[in-house]
Amino acid sequence: MKWLLHLKTSNHHKKLASGYIRYLCCCLIVCMLMTVISVTAAAAPAQKMPSGIDRSQVQAIIEDFWNKNEKTAVGMAAAVFDRDGIIYQNQFGFANREKKIKLTGDSVLEWGSASKTLIWVSAMQLSEQGKLDLQKDIRSYLPEGFLTHLHFDTPITMLHLMNHTAGFGDQLYAIESPFAQDVMPLGDYLRIYQPDQAFEPGTVCNYSNWGAALAGYVVERVSGQSYADYVQAHIFKPLGIQHAALLPDLSDNPAVAAERKKLEGYTADGEWIENSYRYILLYPAGMCTSTLSDFCTYAQALADPHSALFQKEATYQEMISPSAYLGDTDIAVNAHGFWLCQFADGVIGHNGNTSTCSSQMQWDVNSGVGMVVLTNQQGERHFTLDMTYAIMGKTTVSHHEGVNATVLGSNAIMHGPMKLYSLVGMEQVTEDMFEHFVCARQTNDKVDKIAMQGMDYLILSDADAAGMIIPVILWITAAIFAFIALWIKLIRLIIRSRHKTDRTIPLGKWSAVSSVLIIVPLMLLMPCVLSLSDGAQWSIAEYQSWSICYLAAAAALAGLIIGGLILMIRHTMTMKRRIYCIVTMLLMGVVIYNILYWQLYMFWLI
Repeated sequence: MKWLLHLKTSNHHKKLASGYIRYLCCCLIVCMLMTVISVTAAAAPAQKMPSGIDRSQVQAIIEDFWNKNEKTAVGMAAAVFDRDGIIYQNQFGFANREKKIKLTGDSVLEWGSASKTLIWVSAMQLSEQGKLDLQKDIRSYLPEGFLTHLHFDTPITMLHLMNHTAGFGDQLYAIESPFAQDVMPLGDYLRIYQPDQAFEPGTVCNYSNWGAALAGYVVERVSGQSYADYVQAHIFKPLGIQHAALLPDLSDNPAVAAERKKLEGYTADGEWIENSYRYILLYPAGMCTSTLSDFCTYAQALADPHSALFQKEATYQEMISPSAYLGDTDIAVNAHGFWLCQFADGVIGHNGNTSTCSSQMQWDVNSGVGMVVLTNQQGERHFTLDMTYAIMGKTTVSHHEGVNATVLGSNAIMHGPMKLYSLVGMEQVTEDMFEHFVCARQTNDKVDKIAMQGMDYLILSDADAAGMIIPVILWITAAIFAFIALWIKLIRLIIRSRHKTDRTIPLGKWSAVSSVLIIVPLMLLMPCVLSLSDGAQWSIAEYQSWSICYLAAAAALAGLIIGGLILMIRHTMTMKRRIYCIVTMLLMGVVIYNILYWQLYMFWLI
């Protein structure tokens, strides 16, 4: 009996244990299934693009943009990608419309300023290796006395060059040329054609091709290789990029140079540009030329924290982290040379323009989804901007504080003979003009500005604006007065010659010479203005000769003022004549003031 009871109990326990085992197995299977499902879901690519559209819509959107703009479009190549591969890629139109040469996968186009990102990647690589300190004064990497137009003691760092806040103003010297003989070693060009340092480093953003090329030269100095050799060896080769070139003549990749000869350039409206090929003398800033496929390969590497570009993921994370903000706000505007705040949140990249092509490169740092666009039309916006917005999204951040004021673009030339050119950058703005831009007002003890992506606008007080405009108005008035006075003198001379009278007028010759010298300095501006309007570029020697003429004119006018005072003391004249002479001397003083204020005489700053 006891044995039977024990047997029944034992069987009950076995059944109970078996139930528990089945329950645990079921739980384990469910957990495994949930894990597999979650991992699969995490590994699956995001089906939405940054703009919110489905991936399945990408092809239709791109082809629809081409069809809508086909009347003005010439050639366009676009690719959309993620970290795993290509979502969509295609070419449209012609490389050469006149010869009916189609744009194909073998065609090469110019990146323009998207080439600058190669500089920033190179700098991050050298920083990772401990060879370059992004926070160190770049003069420690340059030859002694290389930078000659600095006005501030604040050090310029590689980070300043990346953020375009080194303080360099604009320059009027050509950064490109149609002539191969104008090409020179990068260091020589940078040393000879230096822009003026208009602002203290770190205070104002002004997009600078020269500053970017200077960063490329620092890469040369630190790495011991030419910039083109460095990029080919440390960026293109590790990524398997074989159809890209950087030098002004593209000689670092002869196959690309040969393919480039098939390409013609056009305006944004589709008009053919004669002789559109340009040798970009600041070549690190905008000369890179490649196929769409290789441009896309490079962009994919930028979107991948584990690509061959860097040895450590931390370097990549540092590169895409904000390095500059919009004024005093927390809106990130730059990430070590890559621009933010124009497209959807998390999307960064760089666009570009040359005399022949336009480009766009953007990627989402979170999902790794990105897009590249290349066209053979300068200043093109339908594909490089509007189409990219449709796929990569557009910022939802509005401007922070509007302003009604007179502003001066940060690309103004603040010192030297071309300071007068800053008048071109002065304009009156209102709040609604910034409605579609991300901008913010920043005011502190160093600067009062409207901060924007790529370029700040300095806010001028009424006194500052008047101080720039009134002297020029008085200068023009002086020239008009002198011109009328010369005509009156000529008419009187003709009348006297007909009546055969020979009456000597006190200070007559002095006033005639004074009138001529009041007019001449204003006339000297005409050749310079005409060259700028025609897109022509003077050589340094021509600018210096022009500036020396102003120095001579100022000296001659000062001498005439002194001579006039002496003559007025020595000669007796009517009150009317005396007033005329005083007015003439005052107007000569106006011309001298303009020459001094606009620094037209400072030939050594050219």
